[in-house]
Amino acid sequence: MAATTRLTTYRHLLREVNRQFTKTNDIFEKELKVMYRENKGVTDPTKIEALNRNAENVLTYLTSARQHKELRDRYAALVLEQKKRIEMSAKRVGLGMPKEYDPNDAATDRVMNAFHKE
Repeated sequence: MAATTRLTTYRHLLREVNRQFTKTNDIFEKELKVMYRENKGVTDPTKIEALNRNAENVLTYLTSARQHKELRDRYAALVLEQKKRIEMSAKRVGLGMPKEYDPNDAATDRVMNAFHKE
């Protein structure tokens, strides 16, 4: 694998780590840099290939996890059941949903008994 491809993978990993994790908590970025520096002197081609494959797998995982979260956040409202979507829409404009009739509710029994007095 060419050095430019390894460098590109490294840069993409740094960008992805910075996208997903806050700048104040840069422990992941530091750990990534340490790992690359520790393996800087590796000369065995099979070991280099394995390290690069692992780096690309981590990059793919991080990117996929971020995209999955973005898609889930974007389309979560579409998956909700109809009742929940209506409640969310009402709350968005400052309204509430009316309470549904519950035949087992004690307060409902008192109201019904008040109307059916003989």
